[in-house]
Formats: sequence, C-alpha cells, structure tokens
Amino acid sequence: MRKVFVASLFILAFSLLMMDLAIAQSDLKIAVIDIRRVVNTSKYGQEVMEKLQKKYEELQAKLDARAKELDALKEEIEKKGSLWSQEVREKKQQEFQKKLREFRTMQEDAQLEMQELEKKLLDPVFKELETIIKDYVQKEKIDLILEKNQPGIYYASPRIDISPKLVELFDNYYETTKGKKETQASKPAETKGKTK
Repeated sequence: MRKVFVASLFILAFSLLMMDLAIAQSDLKIAVIDIRRVVNTSKYGQEVMEKLQKKYEELQAKLDARAKELDALKEEIEKKGSLWSQEVREKKQQEFQKKLREFRTMQEDAQLEMQELEKKLLDPVFKELETIIKDYVQKEKIDLILEKNQPGIYYASPRIDISPKLVELFDNYYETTKGKKETQASKPAETKGKTK
C-alpha cells in the first residue's frame, strides 16, 4: 500500500511539473530573422550597398587598367624577347616583376579599402537596425530571436519570420531620420548664407 501511495505521489508531482513546463512553453515567443535580407532589402541598406558597389567598380576599373598594362608588357616580352639582347630582356623582365608586385600590392590595398569602407558604412546600419529590433522585441514580447541562416536551424515557419516586418519598420525609421538629418544638414548652410 505504501508503494502505491509513493508511486501515486510521484506521478502527481511529475504531472504537475509537466503541466508547468507546458504552460511555460506556451508563453514562450520565438522568432527568426534573416539579417542579410533585412539589410539588403531595406532602403538604408540598398543605399549603402549602392555606395559600396560604386566604390568596388571604381577600384576594379583601376585594377583592370593595371592588369592590361601587365598583359601588354608580358606579351611584348614573349613576342620580342628573342630579338632583344640579354641586357634588354633582363631589364624588361625586371620591369615586369616590379609592375607585378605593384599590382599585387594595389589589389591588397583595394581589398583593405573595401573592407574598411564596408565597416564604416555598415556599422551604423547594424547599430540602427539593432535599435529597431530591440523596440520591436519589447513591443511584441518576443523571448528569443534566432538568425535564420545560422547552422543548426533547418526550418523556420514563415509565420515566425519577422524579417519583412523589420524591413518595413527600418524603412519607416530611415525615412523619418533621413528627413531630420537632411534638415539638420541644411540648417548650417542656411545660417551661413544669412550671416554673409
């Protein structure tokens, strides 16, 4: 009899614990976000990406021009090298090697410049987006947000994906703050014009 009583008590305690867990789980609100999609489809993100693309194309044009110079010099050495004296051939080879080193340095510098520009332009985007996310999480009482593209997340229902809503909120925020920034930027110019 005592064993039955202990077993019943254990089952009752276990059932209560499971009910508490079920209630706690039903209150848990989870969402997913695709940060890359939010940044790339938001107005602010697209503006930044256009600036980055423009700079990339500018740097790439310089690299392409230098690469053409290198190719022309290499072709000249291959075609005319047998006709040149040993001294001229060595001089041209040295010139080619020097230009090749300069080209590689130029490539590394361009890569570094792009990385620094990305950081400079994207850091404010992520900082402002973080503010939008925090406000939205507090308003909607979300307990956990997961990055949709992280390893270990194999499926997320579209109904818990808050990316489209965040794009909308971020666009609204950007339009509002952009107007304020433009107004503030024009005020010093107006003030200077009036004092002259």
